[in-house]
Amino acid sequence: MQNHDELILRSRRVQPAAPFPVAHQAVRIAMYDEYAARSFYTRVVEAFGARAPFAAIARSEAQHIDALARLCDRLGCPRPLDPFPMETTVAPTWRANCERAVAGEVANIRLYDSLLPYAVGAGMQQVFLSLQAASRDNHLPAFRQAVADAITLEQYHAEHGIAPVNAHARHGAVTDFLERIFAQLGPRAGPLGLVGPLIRTTHPAMLAGMATGAAGVYLYRHKTGQPHQEK
Repeated sequence: MQNHDELILRSRRVQPAAPFPVAHQAVRIAMYDEYAARSFYTRVVEAFGARAPFAAIARSEAQHIDALARLCDRLGCPRPLDPFPMETTVAPTWRANCERAVAGEVANIRLYDSLLPYAVGAGMQQVFLSLQAASRDNHLPAFRQAVADAITLEQYHAEHGIAPVNAHARHGAVTDFLERIFAQLGPRAGPLGLVGPLIRTTHPAMLAGMATGAAGVYLYRHKTGQPHQEK
């Protein structure tokens, strides 16, 4: 079953000549767009795991939908049906999905600019402005940072002969964290003395494993009270 105004919802544009109140069109378009974002972010989490920032922002999109649902109820406007769980796909690479998320948040910010003239009363305007601010001030910066981090990590792995498509493979929380740290340190590792050449020449996964093992030994010795033996 389709929405009665499916063409309007798909176009993301209010049609003043259509036989539906423009305020109803505006809130339904906003909710439809938030449906699409929630579905995409949820699919990325399913494909790549609950990685930042997708997992948290997927939950935020659900809150946006709840706010718009309450607005629909106040306006006496039926909520649109959500077709996106059945039709949403994701890109095969982490970076491509981060870039798609950036484009989606930019489009969402512009969408609210186009819908605000049709908002009826301060309450509806406030909801639209609040959701737009969340996209502009929270979601968009987070996804832009994710793109920047993905590029840095891919460049670091490329220096060690690892294809970009494999740069985002998961090795465990600690190892993944250390790989990100090494990726950030790599270009500036010269002042670190002997650590600099190590970071530049050691395979990322091996280096992360070495650091993980060293951290484990350190924690074990401190837990058992075993002193460090000087040689």
